[in-house]
Amino acid sequence: MKKRLAVIALIASSLVASTNTALADAQSDYQLAVQQYQTALSNWNLAIKAEQENFKTAMINWNAAVKAAEQARKDIATKFKSDADEIKIRTSAALAAATTAKAKKAAGAIGKMEMDSAIAERNAAMEAVVKPGEKPVKTTPAPMPTPPAKPAKSNNPKPTDKSNSKPTKTPNAK
Repeated sequence: MKKRLAVIALIASSLVASTNTALADAQSDYQLAVQQYQTALSNWNLAIKAEQENFKTAMINWNAAVKAAEQARKDIATKFKSDADEIKIRTSAALAAATTAKAKKAAGAIGKMEMDSAIAERNAAMEAVVKPGEKPVKTTPAPMPTPPAKPAKSNNPKPTDKSNSKPTKTPNAK
């Protein structure tokens, strides 16, 4: 009888010990996987933030280039307008001062040549303006790492588990 109890106790303890080590191995594997996940998640966060910063910097640089190009175009247009107004004023004065038809025709031709020269100068300046290029495109972020699967729970109740039986209230009879 004592031998039988000893054998049963030995078998029972080996069963409990093997399930506990299997559970402990699963738990330690899970903890290792969680640590790897946390590391991957922090690296992913850093990569996403770096991508966002790069995009912000690219947008700032692109916006500055667009503003500089627009300002250069405005400056060229303003200069052309003032030059054209001066040419028109000089041509009108030359036409008013000309007494013969030949002199008026020559003054008009000179005014036209000056205007053509101003237009060519404006067009060359517009071609020289640096184009800002295409607008930066926001990159698609890398997929977020997936969390590890939790180990299966054992069906044995823990000694700390308590039943959730609450006392019920009965209405007072009056």
